[in-house]
Amino acid sequence: MSGSGGVRRAIETLLRAHADVSRSLGGASSAAAVRVTRVAEVAREARHPVTRAVADDVEAAAPAVERAMAELTAETGRVLATEVHALLDLLAVSHHGQESLPPLDLGRLGGPGSLSAEAFPSGFARSYVATVLGDLSRGAATSKAEAAAHPAADQASIDAARERIIAVVAPEHRARVRAWLEHPDCHAVEIHGPQVGDRELELRAGWTRPPDHGTEGADTWQVRKDDHKVVSKHRAGPDASAFTSAEAFARPLEAFLGVAARHPHGVDGFLDECADLGWAAFFIKADQGGLQPGDTTARRGAGTGTPPAATDWIRMRNDAMKKDGECPPPVRTISYDPIAEHPDSGVRLVFRHGDDGWVMVTYYPSDSPAPDNQPLEELT
Repeated sequence: MSGSGGVRRAIETLLRAHADVSRSLGGASSAAAVRVTRVAEVAREARHPVTRAVADDVEAAAPAVERAMAELTAETGRVLATEVHALLDLLAVSHHGQESLPPLDLGRLGGPGSLSAEAFPSGFARSYVATVLGDLSRGAATSKAEAAAHPAADQASIDAARERIIAVVAPEHRARVRAWLEHPDCHAVEIHGPQVGDRELELRAGWTRPPDHGTEGADTWQVRKDDHKVVSKHRAGPDASAFTSAEAFARPLEAFLGVAARHPHGVDGFLDECADLGWAAFFIKADQGGLQPGDTTARRGAGTGTPPAATDWIRMRNDAMKKDGECPPPVRTISYDPIAEHPDSGVRLVFRHGDDGWVMVTYYPSDSPAPDNQPLEELT
């Protein structure tokens, strides 16, 4: 558990244990009181002064039993929360370059069996716990074997999706869009096109398995047969996204071309002007790109709502991809719609300039812009 992925997994495990303890002890508390009361009722059925006295004594003990169980639940919660705080302090100092955390506020943990993120110091710790707690009951994990057994992508489906996209682009832009999408360095359709299903997104987010796996030019992702280590050079962050239709794919791209084509020297001149060391990255907001909820779909890691939590989740995923005997259980992912759930969502679009001119490198839905993305709305 030396790396931040291992510490993150321990935090998640303790928070999950807290939820389990709260359910089991909370239920046991109520059940114990009911059982004690039932014993008293049975004793009274004998209709004898002695048994009635016993029944009264037993019934009087019921509240004490319930209080004792509640105290046990609360103390268990305090112990688990204290351990989570200690692990968060280790993450903050040793892995994220932050100061040691202030103490845990045990008075704000909540009632017996509950755990509030407000009990943790504001900033790093509180936001970290909040994002993990928020997704604790959601998400699903796919096994390494299931990822390996999933069918390879169908090149004909990819080609058909590309043709559908080109067909709905305005005629004056079709030749350029075709050149971009068919370039060997562009995998926008292969990885983010409308032919990509939820299962492919789940495997990309959870195991870095590319949606175009098995086709020419795709990363040779594999699970080694001898030790079951995942071997992959495919770069995948904490989420994976796709457009749900050819029209949804084309609309933001046409919005970009509409702006770029107005440059005195055309689209290439626009890219030249916006470039930095041969790269040009843009962000097209959902409303400018004509995107609505339902136009995009995605999978993200559970509990990745802050940059540190997302970083540690990726390291936790890397640990799960190791050899048999070294790897912990797989990570969990959640299905979501970036456009529906995030007000700053849109599309990231990246170009690279090479020997054959400007090439579209990637293009995909995202819940927020990357730090180097230039907002298209500011370039109109």
